[in-house]
Amino acid sequence: MAEKPAGTFSHLYGLVKAFLKDFYTESKEGTLRHRKGVVLFLAFILICFIVIGAALFKLSETPFFCGVCHNMQVFVDSWKASSHRHVDCIACHYKPGFINHVKGKWKDGQLSLAYFITGKRPTKPHAEIDDASCLQSGCHKKSDLKDAIIFKNVAFSHPRHIEQMMRQKQLRCTTCHSQIVQGTHMIVTDVECFICHFYKTKDQKDYVTGCGSCHFEARGDIKVSPRFTFNHKRYVARGIKCNVCHTNVVSGDGRIPEFACLQCHNKREILEAKYTPETLHRNHVTTHKVECFTCHSPIKHKIIGLHYKAETPEACAECHRAGLHSGEASMYLGKGARFVEEWPNRMALINMDCNVCHKDAVGKPGLESCRECHGTLTDTMVNNWKKVLKEKQAELTKEISAAKASLESRSNAALKKKLDDAVFNYNFILRGNGVHNIVYTMRITEATKRVLLEVQGKSPGKPAPFKLVCASVCHTDIAERKVAFGSTSFPHAMHVEGDDSCAKCHSPYAEHGKTLYKGCSECHHGEGMGKVLCIDCHRSEAAMFAGKGVKGIKTMPDSMAGKVSCRQCHPDAKQGKKGELALVKNTCSGCHKKGYTDLVGEWAGRQKNLEAKYAQALPALEKDIEGIEAKEGRHSVPLRAAYDEISQDIRFLLEGNWSHNPAYGEVVVKKIDGNLESLKSMLTTKQAGKPIILKSK
Repeated sequence: MAEKPAGTFSHLYGLVKAFLKDFYTESKEGTLRHRKGVVLFLAFILICFIVIGAALFKLSETPFFCGVCHNMQVFVDSWKASSHRHVDCIACHYKPGFINHVKGKWKDGQLSLAYFITGKRPTKPHAEIDDASCLQSGCHKKSDLKDAIIFKNVAFSHPRHIEQMMRQKQLRCTTCHSQIVQGTHMIVTDVECFICHFYKTKDQKDYVTGCGSCHFEARGDIKVSPRFTFNHKRYVARGIKCNVCHTNVVSGDGRIPEFACLQCHNKREILEAKYTPETLHRNHVTTHKVECFTCHSPIKHKIIGLHYKAETPEACAECHRAGLHSGEASMYLGKGARFVEEWPNRMALINMDCNVCHKDAVGKPGLESCRECHGTLTDTMVNNWKKVLKEKQAELTKEISAAKASLESRSNAALKKKLDDAVFNYNFILRGNGVHNIVYTMRITEATKRVLLEVQGKSPGKPAPFKLVCASVCHTDIAERKVAFGSTSFPHAMHVEGDDSCAKCHSPYAEHGKTLYKGCSECHHGEGMGKVLCIDCHRSEAAMFAGKGVKGIKTMPDSMAGKVSCRQCHPDAKQGKKGELALVKNTCSGCHKKGYTDLVGEWAGRQKNLEAKYAQALPALEKDIEGIEAKEGRHSVPLRAAYDEISQDIRFLLEGNWSHNPAYGEVVVKKIDGNLESLKSMLTTKQAGKPIILKSK
């Protein structure tokens, strides 16, 4: 029987099989013949694969790769400009540890693969950076965060906020260090602070903390205007609370708007479910590191000049926007009158709103409002302002009538304009109630009266600088008053000799209230000493001799304290002599050995050296502080607090005279020098753009 011919597919199969058999045979023989070459080639391929794989792996961890997605570029750019620019992205965005690193790469790999396959980029990312990333070795270790750090004049404690539950919530590093501001990376913002500190629940009547829990005691002179400096010191010393003056410093309620959840969630079962606040905060803040401002509406906390910046408090907005009390507001702000420059009330300059005095928002302020800050010194002041104001208004009424009569027979457009402006000023004082700014009112009445005399054709005389007479406007009863002065009381009656006598003992209006002690020795080093004792005027010298008065130093009285009186060493003070060194030495030699006078000379030399040493220190430091304040646009409380303490101690040391207690004086010098070095270090830190750390003592 004839053999059946093979099919086409069978034939092809035979050819392929024969090829593979021959290929295997030849490859095996070739491989055996070139074994070393094959091994080297495969090793080269493996090495290339490892190197290329490692390079691609490393590339995937670079900011360049992270910035491939268009919505990530803004974060990369802000990272480049941040203090973390030398830290790789994964150092923060991956939790420390090899396993966590692998998990992070696996997750990122899935996202990258999805992006390259589908071409769809992820939505705006939310990084859940773990605290362990921030607190790992080489970064911000907990031991390095034990000291308070200064942030916008607030002393912030990291341990208190991270290690303790705050309002029954566990905060995370990223609660405060967030990406809220475009162009900055992980910047600290105060939005979260305000939401936590000033958010009130339904059961709360007040905020959770007081001013002192965050803010320093304000120290140092604050230059409010070229004509006025303000210092909190004496008000703080009298126990006046911050909110007496700083009203309306919180705005907004931090409530969660209805659409807040829709920013992240779209599942109906999630949106319709009911959750307790504790559950929500634990899931969002603690577990998923969501920033407070993502859900809560903002709360603002700052000292605002409500009227001075053309803003109005919510409680008054309904009427003020309609123009009610606009005259009083203009008077208080010292603007709007003719013929005079603007002159705001000092209370307006420091952003004190109407409700500081008008606590019930209606009616007249009671004396209690004034006494709360100024004591009884102002009891008669407001009533006297009203009396003076009434007299000035009567004078202007008389002069306006005379000016109108003089213009009836004349036609002079320029004088008519001046008369109209004078009438405007008169009405301005009436509408604004001059007691809201008595200094501005006095300037207006004086300038207006001069113009009215000119309209009448009378010579007003050469304009003289405005002079506010203390006793005639404010302190009318000062002659009958006695004020505490050392161990005695100071009677003004026997010292006041006309309007100019105030300036003999007190500073000008710009430094209102300072006592200068000028000219006291003309009487009190003579026969008319009366009950005035040395300690009444020479308080610093007495404190130095007693070895007390400097904060932080224990009492160290001089060996002669309590045994020798002032006049025993300064017997010629009664004759008006100021205790020249030769006279003091002569007195010492009456009790001590001859060599003691040389020692007194050395002490006097030490005092002079200290005067020369510290004379240059303070101006240079203040200039540096002013430069930093000008750059930051705010009064630097920590720098001013340090400067204020140093200047106080230096003033005490120099006025008290080191010679009165050398042992105590040296301890004071040591403290001053240490604080000077600390302040210089703080200045260097600030000038370098770094935060100030308050080292624990």
